[in-house]
Amino acid sequence: MMKHKIATLCVLTVLAGLLVLAGTALAGSPPKATGGVAVTTDDGVQRWISFNAHEAYNDHPAKGMVNYHDSNGDRYKVDVHCVVVGDDRAYFWGPVVSTNVTDWEGLWVLVAVHDGGTPGSKGDELWGTFLDPDPECRADYYPSGAMLAVEKGNLVVH
Repeated sequence: MMKHKIATLCVLTVLAGLLVLAGTALAGSPPKATGGVAVTTDDGVQRWISFNAHEAYNDHPAKGMVNYHDSNGDRYKVDVHCVVVGDDRAYFWGPVVSTNVTDWEGLWVLVAVHDGGTPGSKGDELWGTFLDPDPECRADYYPSGAMLAVEKGNLVVH
């Protein structure tokens, strides 16, 4: 009788654990875009961008960061406030929170990315621009020009 009670307790404990895991899986994580890539613009400037951008979900706001620096020595950091993810594309933006370029202070940066496949950068693309003022979080922004092919690194939209 005691063995039966212990076995029942073990089974109930395992089932409770499975329910907790299933609940965590159902809650899931928000859609996101992450990466660290290098591109070269038409003017020959090499640009390095690393980012993580998580779309808002449940009661959690969108969040993330963008770090940028280039071969001219310019740099900035962005605190991501809005993220829109769809299929293999994402775009995200936020205010510049630190920079060594006075003209960039107070601006917002909008970044669009296309995940061309993983692993590697083949087919990955990136585009970005400064905005002034805050563009407000809405889903109708997208690149007005051609996206740049990622030369090194990888970006992932998932």
